[in-house]
Amino acid sequence: MTAVTSVRASGAMSVVEFDDGTSFRCTRDFARRSQLSRGQEIDDVFVARLQESASDDLALAEAQRLNQRRRYSRNEISHRLREAQIASAAVERALEELERRGELNDRDVALRLASKGLRQLLTRDSTLTEREFQIVQARRLMMRGFGAGAASDACRRAWQDACPDTSQEVR
Repeated sequence: MTAVTSVRASGAMSVVEFDDGTSFRCTRDFARRSQLSRGQEIDDVFVARLQESASDDLALAEAQRLNQRRRYSRNEISHRLREAQIASAAVERALEELERRGELNDRDVALRLASKGLRQLLTRDSTLTEREFQIVQARRLMMRGFGAGAASDACRRAWQDACPDTSQEVR
């Protein structure tokens, strides 16, 4: 049996520490739902299951938080969660859940970023052509983890929305 030595909350997150020196991060809500408290003894088999469940819960909460900013690609969110030492499998499940709900859409995020980039580029250079914009902005989007198709489509749509009279097919 392993005993819980502390449950420290900080904002929406908590850290649960055990007497064997292990610990894990979880959402404060997860700690409350699991009824974790100091001095509580937990069978070692259940500690591993608890950590796995906490990882899924934490990955989803963090992915939702990052996605609410609406400026990150799926790839960027995945990278940030892995940097936070959240298990890869939990990260993938969280991202799939957000996509299933329709809350994470790389094409929409890419379009917002392309539109913003177009406004910035047009303020610097009013003679900007669609082709020049495509080259610059698609490269920026791909560097942020968007696929070539999503980047190209976003640039084309941003240009059509901002400059409908000058839109022409880019070769």
